Amino acid sequence: MEENFNLRPRPDFKGTFPEDQRLISQDVYEARNVLKLLLEDNAILEPLFREFIKRVTQAGFVGCVADNVYPALASAALEQIRADIIRRAGMPLVYRYLRALAVCAFVGGVFGLIMACIGINYSFAYSTVVKGYGFVLIGAMAGAWFSVAASRWQIAFDTIPDYPDIRREPVIRMLFVALVAAVFALFLHLAIITIKVGNVDLKTFTSSIGVALLVGFIAGISQRALSVQLIDRAQRVLNPAP
Repeated sequence: MEENFNLRPRPDFKGTFPEDQRLISQDVYEARNVLKLLLEDNAILEPLFREFIKRVTQAGFVGCVADNVYPALASAALEQIRADIIRRAGMPLVYRYLRALAVCAFVGGVFGLIMACIGINYSFAYSTVVKGYGFVLIGAMAGAWFSVAASRWQIAFDTIPDYPDIRREPVIRMLFVALVAAVFALFLHLAIITIKVGNVDLKTFTSSIGVALLVGFIAGISQRALSVQLIDRAQRVLNPAP
């Protein structure tokens, strides 16, 4: 089929490979690799794959291997093809990823709700703490999904390979968010860090549902930056400066 192509110079070619043709060749192979990845992950169907591969092959032929090559024309065609791939395959891929992430967030939220219900309905030494951590987890799941949805709503062609994995990546991401939120809440609870938002002391998350949800939401939307800050604070606690 058409994907079995190569844009190597002809055997009798002598001299330096023109830079504009080299860039066309690079773009063609990039498009081919993205399309094969989407096909292997069932993100696009075989007929659509064949259509795009045919168009990419034609652009590569015009820009690199025809008797009279037209790199500018091929570049414009490849740009249109990339935009079409994003519209017809990329955006559905984003929606599929966000849906998988929402499922993981829902499961994490249910687990947090179970913790909160245990803390509310059963009286024991740390019932209020368990309740607070439960609502923190609920807020973290909501914040993490919101953060990803807001940042990934627009997709670029070169980021398409980040989306096909909906089996492992969303689960790992939400587990990471849950861990960051739990550590963040622990640091607040033990007064290792002190944060106020307006007049609200986040340390009170164990006694206020609203504050607990806020703590979790903050952890969810700033998961990466917050994890770095928590590690830095832990290292300073364990290795204080002389």
